Amino acid sequence: MNVLIVDDQRSARRVLTDILSAEEGMSLREAASLEEARKVLATTRVDVALIDIRLGEDLQNRDGLTLVKEIREKTDAIPLVVSQSSEMGQIRAAMRAGAYDYVLKDELCEELVVPIVRALGERRGMEQELLRLRARNNPDGGSLRGLVGASEAMGRLRDRIQRVVVSSRPVLVLGPTGSGKELVVRAIHALGPHASEPLLDLNCGAIPEALMESQLFGHEKGAFTGAERRQDGYFTAVRRGTLFLDELAELPLALQAKLLRVLETGRFRRVGATSEEEFQGRVVAATHARLEERVESGQFRRDLYHRLNVLTVPVPGLAERPEDIPALVALYSGQQSRPLRFTEAALAVLAAYTWPGNVRELRNLIDRIAVFSDENPVGSKTVAAYLEPEAAPATGQGLRALARAVLQTPASNKLEAIEESLISEAMTLAGGNKSAAARLLGISRKAVERRLARDGDGAAAGDAESHEDDSEGEGANGSASGTA
Repeated sequence: MNVLIVDDQRSARRVLTDILSAEEGMSLREAASLEEARKVLATTRVDVALIDIRLGEDLQNRDGLTLVKEIREKTDAIPLVVSQSSEMGQIRAAMRAGAYDYVLKDELCEELVVPIVRALGERRGMEQELLRLRARNNPDGGSLRGLVGASEAMGRLRDRIQRVVVSSRPVLVLGPTGSGKELVVRAIHALGPHASEPLLDLNCGAIPEALMESQLFGHEKGAFTGAERRQDGYFTAVRRGTLFLDELAELPLALQAKLLRVLETGRFRRVGATSEEEFQGRVVAATHARLEERVESGQFRRDLYHRLNVLTVPVPGLAERPEDIPALVALYSGQQSRPLRFTEAALAVLAAYTWPGNVRELRNLIDRIAVFSDENPVGSKTVAAYLEPEAAPATGQGLRALARAVLQTPASNKLEAIEESLISEAMTLAGGNKSAAARLLGISRKAVERRLARDGDGAAAGDAESHEDDSEGEGANGSASGTA
């Protein structure tokens, strides 16, 4: 259990440290001021915070009460007030602000403090488990239902989401374009403790830099030309909800520095303002870019990268989970205006494809087929005709996906089946020209003829071929062999 002790008096911190340090499983951190406590909370997961209400000699100091409010609004730590018996009015105010309990400084002892701290630690553990159960058994299913697939990759993704929702720290969602990062962000928000609060998204690459700062932070009247009234920004409007910063890598460097300060201090300043405001929500950022490379090239701040690269959620591309394709096809087919079914051969073609556009490309493909094709059930030739030719599988991962699809076919001799299919398809594409088919296959014309004869297709198809086609492998001028 991580315990934070916040008191401006070193002697008071020492008393609490001596009491709690002997307890097994407790990790203690200290802070002497509101700012020090904020820094600890920004970098360390805290379970219980023991807070002195008055952090300073000034009798009007209420930084402890401010800290209680911030902890309840921004973290899942449990605040416990430690104060003098003469400050009962402020203790009651702290309890209204969200403190779970209080202890008096003149009554500090092991018998009193340890049971309270342990009980609060257990309560926090129960709250976390409750959130995990809520994530797994969400009654409407909407948060995770959109993440279709039973593959191991999707199982890992769901588990990751269920783990990060119990924290209030920023989350970084990583994945290729079209993989469904937006669905992941919506699931994180829906499963979190403030699902009823707003989820606002801002594309960092779609707004000019001159306007981005005002969009994020808001501005005061007269802050710049055209600022005719005071305007709230996203950091204000999101309240205790989730601010989704899409394409984070495109955020200008100057604003990266200001975002880092918000994440570290929980405070921001409107454009043209002289005072700061609190940010009460949670930041979830997403990008398809490799931030490590952006850091090395100077396009992304290293300190912001390390601040965000703590709770990361990698989203797998569709090529990493081809076994989920039938379920996705069923989902998107069911959303069409007419019933649409796909044959097993068509699904095999889809499984063999590399999907550079990921899930988004699959959805668009089914939309196109539903509109432009009258075939139902949809066969493999129709699917192949609508796939992007420049992205068809050729090497590496694409060939491995193709091999998986072939191995799932019922043919008794799968090697012969795939060879026969390749020869047949090459002959079709070459218009019956054996020499052209041989070039497509990367083998000799005689090898094509032997395989056609073996498969019973005969050589009749080659009777109409020209003499030039029979000279496959000869020089461009038709000579038997070119000379230097």
